Order: sequence, then structure tokens, then C-alpha cells
Amino acid sequence: MGKVNEKDKTGRTVTLTRLRASFADSLQEASLPKKNKDPNAKPSHGANFIIEKTGPYADHYESNKAAIISALKAAAREFKKPEDWWKTLWDDKPDNLSFRKGDRFKTEAGEIYKGYEGNLVVIAKGPAGGKKRPQIRDRFKKVLEDITRINDVVYNGTYCDAVISFYGTDNGGTARLTCSVEAVRSLQEGDRLGGGGVYVDDDDFDTVENDDSFDSGPSTSSKPKSDDFDF
Repeated sequence: MGKVNEKDKTGRTVTLTRLRASFADSLQEASLPKKNKDPNAKPSHGANFIIEKTGPYADHYESNKAAIISALKAAAREFKKPEDWWKTLWDDKPDNLSFRKGDRFKTEAGEIYKGYEGNLVVIAKGPAGGKKRPQIRDRFKKVLEDITRINDVVYNGTYCDAVISFYGTDNGGTARLTCSVEAVRSLQEGDRLGGGGVYVDDDDFDTVENDDSFDSGPSTSSKPKSDDFDF
């Protein structure tokens, strides 16, 4: 279940569980958002993470939501804002908040993105403002070292767990609450959809039991070393 990550004493970091990855291509190769209008923008790593209200992991919805709100309050306090500042952004300036209603994500034709309707979404860049990739792990919690296989492991639509840190910033002159994804553990299951460092170790992710859909063959990564789990 989703929870505040106790390794970060600020309370801004959460471990979210059974999310659904979207726009995950840039976890492998840095890219610009499709709707980018900033001529000075640079390609970055990141992804959207859908928190489903219904479906096979709907029981994770409330704990993920509660953990995010707690982290947003902590991030606002550290940014010298009222802890409920996130509510103002949620209602009045959603583009300045990295946690939004899925119904706000629409195509140019006005259609809500597939998989987003009725759900919640976290928009996250990789560490260092997206300049770095988050740590990627397979369903067995082993670090993926072959970056050319990232999108085979974390594809659009896969269920995953993620360690995410929220923080306030006013870069560019606009005050907002944003976040960075520090690590992603893919469950490597789920139908495909279109379209600040924190120490992470095995205990941040639970163990997924084997089933008939997955064998216990070679891991997606080489044998982990002692420093594989440090950012």
C-alpha cells in the first residue's frame, strides 16, 4: 500500500504502489512533452503515474492518495507556504501541481486520455529536473542495468511501484509543487496503453509472488552489487 517513505525525514517522499505507467518512453530516452510550447525546453526523463480508482489494484487507491496529500503538505511547509496550498493549486492552478485529476488530460479533439478517466495522476520527472533517469527495477526488485531494455520492463500500461519526492519551486517565476521519481519497480503486467535523491533499497518494495504468467528465468539485470541500490 502507498505510504510516506520514512527514509526522508522531511515527509516529502512517498512509496506509491500498483500505479499504472503512462508516457513512460522517456524513462529510457529523454524527450520533450508532446504539447511542449517552450522553445528553451530541454528533453528530460520522466513519466506519468495513474492511480486507478477501479480495477485489479483499486484497494491501493486510498492509501496512495493519502500518502501523496501528506507529502504535498510537507512540501508546502518546507516551501514556506500553508500546508493546504496544494488544494488551491488543485482547484485554481492545476498546471502548477504535479498531482491532478485524470479527466484534465485530453487530446486535441477533447477526448480524455485512455486509462485516465475517473483516476488520479502524478506527473513526475526523473532526478535533477529530469536530467537523470530514476533507478529502474524489475518485478523481482533487481536493478536494470541495460538501459536499452527500460521500455521493455516499464512500458506504457504496466503496473508498477514508485518512490516519488514532492517539493516546491519557483523556477521560471511561477510557484508550484512538483515532484521527481527516484525509483520505479515494474510488476511487468498490465495491458499496454497508448501514448532530489533518496536512498532506495529492497524494503521500499514488497515481494511479488510468481504466477503462471512469469517464469523465474534470468533477471532483467545482472547480479546486483552492494552499491546498486544507491542513487
